[in-house]
Amino acid sequence: MKVIGLTGPIAAGKNEAVKALKKKGALIIEVDEIAHSFYQPQSSLWHELVKAFGSKILMRGGKINRHKLGEIVFADKAKLHQLNQMVHPLLKEQIIKILDSRKTIAESRQKTIVINAAVLKEIGLIDLVDEVWVVMASAENRLKRLVKAGLTKEEAAQRIKAQLPQKEYLKMADKVINNDGTLKQLHAKVQDSL
Repeated sequence: MKVIGLTGPIAAGKNEAVKALKKKGALIIEVDEIAHSFYQPQSSLWHELVKAFGSKILMRGGKINRHKLGEIVFADKAKLHQLNQMVHPLLKEQIIKILDSRKTIAESRQKTIVINAAVLKEIGLIDLVDEVWVVMASAENRLKRLVKAGLTKEEAAQRIKAQLPQKEYLKMADKVINNDGTLKQLHAKVQDSL
């Protein structure tokens, strides 16, 4: 069984790469989905988030408004760091549990497990993977994709700026998949890499 850490900056195309890997039979561990599951109303993390960032991050019914939380943390590096300090240890612990459960299933049909995480290094997952794959795209293309997805240019630029510089992603890469072309080209590159 091979464990791939799939990472890259925001809007580079990680989620499209995941679709291609799923087609090849890989089991995908979605770090964002795990993180969002920790935000359930009245969970211990929920209480910490409300205490740290205030009730303004809540929607009616008590759910965390992730868009509002994002506006707060991506506008202030100290607040982003504070959020990461709360969430990253929980994520690492949960991902280790998932990997351990997969490794103990003797007849696991999964030959490849992919951890899809924009913040693979920051969570401390590099040591858990056999290879790091980085999906890259130009800053210009990433900005366009974020604006197309509904962010303002300012919000998109803030989120790009809040992440590691491209050279830091490249330092950790065993494989780099460039995504400045078409989706068809991206899917072909990903499938050829397996």
